[in-house]
Amino acid sequence: MPTFRVWLGSQRGRDDAIGEVADRIAGDERLTADDYASIRQHLNDTSADGSVIDALDDAHAEYERSDDPPKPPPEPLSMEW
Repeated sequence: MPTFRVWLGSQRGRDDAIGEVADRIAGDERLTADDYASIRQHLNDTSADGSVIDALDDAHAEYERSDDPPKPPPEPLSMEW
């Protein structure tokens, strides 16, 4: 699974708040962290607007639900009894 920052970078160009926070993080030359907690702390330290933090939290929740690579589907159940 890619790091949170790599995953977030792949979300650039989305037409929603996650896309906006992805663009912001990608453009922040002072930010070197890859993990969610450090990125969130950096945004807090730079007095980011609450909506930016909310978008980052939403992005992290989506990242946690993502499955890269996807898991294979379960084996079909045999109908033989």
